[in-house]
Amino acid sequence: MSVSTADPTALRARLIEDGYCHVPGVVPGDLVERMRTIADAAAEGLSAEERERYPFAGSMIQVNRHEGMLPLIALPAARAVLAGMGYPGARFYSGFIISKPPQVAPPLYWHQDGILWDEPISYTDQPVQVFLMYYLVDTSRDNGCLRVIPGSHRRRHRLHALPHAHGEEINRAGPRHPSLQDDPDEVDVPVRAGDLVIGDARLLHSAHPNRSPRRRTVITLWFLPTFPDLPEHLRAFYGKSNADLSAASVGWSESGWNELCEVLARYDGRLEPPEPSRAPDQRLT
Repeated sequence: MSVSTADPTALRARLIEDGYCHVPGVVPGDLVERMRTIADAAAEGLSAEERERYPFAGSMIQVNRHEGMLPLIALPAARAVLAGMGYPGARFYSGFIISKPPQVAPPLYWHQDGILWDEPISYTDQPVQVFLMYYLVDTSRDNGCLRVIPGSHRRRHRLHALPHAHGEEINRAGPRHPSLQDDPDEVDVPVRAGDLVIGDARLLHSAHPNRSPRRRTVITLWFLPTFPDLPEHLRAFYGKSNADLSAASVGWSESGWNELCEVLARYDGRLEPPEPSRAPDQRLT
């Protein structure tokens, strides 16, 4: 189910109520092809050790290792969508190339990516951190489309009892582990290549296995929709590490890095960031 880009009010309402929204046709076809070439080369170039590190995701390659990803990170059309939804100050935090190999890729485990559950703001309607997912191929249940538990960013669900995302315990899960099973509350989110899915980091989500003969790749970019208005200690949490980066440290050109900095969340103040907290407490009811 899609919500038209002509109705930003509906997009925002769905993000706040359901925890996600789907915006068709945001990325032009030629840019999808360029991103797919970069992403496929990056995934194929992983060592055996790196491939084994993320058996359920397939890969977790940081986009800042690839300057060629800049046109997608700073995509004007996506920033216009966010601005229309009421987030003109959205800033980029980090991102990953997540590529499931063909035919053999298992499902991704159920998880949520909220990392500030000690903070009162995590129990409000305000989306502090959102993913912008760009799939580089059309997706379906057969090749590993996204699936979500609508509303789970604001309401407790039995899947919240699973191990934390990306930790050692869940990465060692066997095929019968509860985190890898279908759930009666799940909703599939199949998309066309170049569509945009925006989701609250707190939303429980996973992906089906890839049984197709082709890689299923998604570029997941983490944005902070209200970064300029966050309390200072939370700006420190998201922006302090980025402030220490430079063109030389990430291997980018100066011009590319300067363009990225126009959308990058950075904080160079004096406050120290709080510790991350990955599990919601009793305030999530």
